[in-house]
Amino acid sequence: MKSTIIAPSTPFLKSAMALLRISGDKCIDIAKDFLHLKSPKPRYAYHTRFFIDNKEIDDVIAIYYKAPKSYTGEDMLEISFHGNPLILEKAINALIKYGCEYAKAGEFTKRAFLNGKMGLEQAKSVELIINANTEKALENALALLKGKFSDYIENIRKAFIHIIANLEADIEFGYEDIEPLNINDIKYELKILKDNLKDFYKKLGDSSYLYDGIKIAIVGKPNVGKSSLFNELLRKKRSIVSDIPGTTRDYVEDRFELAGFPVKLIDTAGIRKAYDPVEAQGIELSIEHIKQSDIVIFVVDVSNSLTEEDFYIYNLVKSLNTIFVLNKMDIGINEKTLDFFKENVIIISVREHKNFDILTKKILDMLSLTEDTIYVSKRNKFLISNAITALENALEQNSMEIIMLYIRESLSYLEEILGLITDENILDEIFSTFCIGK
Repeated sequence: MKSTIIAPSTPFLKSAMALLRISGDKCIDIAKDFLHLKSPKPRYAYHTRFFIDNKEIDDVIAIYYKAPKSYTGEDMLEISFHGNPLILEKAINALIKYGCEYAKAGEFTKRAFLNGKMGLEQAKSVELIINANTEKALENALALLKGKFSDYIENIRKAFIHIIANLEADIEFGYEDIEPLNINDIKYELKILKDNLKDFYKKLGDSSYLYDGIKIAIVGKPNVGKSSLFNELLRKKRSIVSDIPGTTRDYVEDRFELAGFPVKLIDTAGIRKAYDPVEAQGIELSIEHIKQSDIVIFVVDVSNSLTEEDFYIYNLVKSLNTIFVLNKMDIGINEKTLDFFKENVIIISVREHKNFDILTKKILDMLSLTEDTIYVSKRNKFLISNAITALENALEQNSMEIIMLYIRESLSYLEEILGLITDENILDEIFSTFCIGK
């Protein structure tokens, strides 16, 4: 028998109310012994009292959820106390003494998954909902909770199982009175699966951009307008702006929201040969931030000729995810500077706030952050990519047995996403589809 777990669903702070959540077989006994409710009606809010050793400690609202119609799939109780941490602590200590266990982090949602109340990705989305910092992140997490991602994977999985069932029957029971499968028909079905997965994969984005944020470093030699660009993107004066080269000696960072994505923006020290040891340390930090960023914005003064410092920075960032920004177009445009970068540039004026819309769109495009994207973990994108590769390998084979191996490999990646073990499910599918050995 599983233990009965308890945990507060609200912080241990003085507040209007505090919610205690309980899940497990002891819920009915707890309702009887602590709330004096002998036969609580499911999903009914009871205004009652919480007793410890028949001594009243608080006036509460209690709701009982009968298994399996609860969040965890087990019997559950939710008790709302007055929001005094002392009251909540007394109740928890008494329930632990009664035989309950304090829940581990995420254990209620883990039980919901194990009891089939939600898929693995839906379970993970609960944490995303709690930690979402933008409206877009919250919308994506809610879509995942409703099965926007996992339902599609589940439907693909069912198609896999159907194909495997047919192949298993053909390989294992070919001597029976069953018409043998045509390998071209199997490949046709696999190609449809592969193409569907490929189309779906194109709609997937990296959730780290939506929940952890995009890290952008602004780099360039001193006095090209890095700090001015930094302030303009933030829409506030955060970095010191000066005509004196080397003003920014250490990196400055701040956060803002871009089209629903949290962004950590870093204004780095101007990169040049520095004789001042403090400035030199700042330049070393700039180079570190360049290497760790999702996007680098390399700022150049387009009104002047390129210098040795520009070429040095260009060689540092040219192989990275870099946007080349030519600033000070309001002063003038040096044709040689423009020609060096050719068409792979965005020409702006920070002073006049020109072409910032082009710059922000470029940031989103470089990371494939589009309106209809479903944002999932890197792990899940990797697993789907592996599933597609395995299907492509299957299509190159001419042996049913080898095709079967690659199909099973592809299916295993999708199973890993869903957190399922399906050998038994495949056997069930075989015997429900065919009358074998009658």
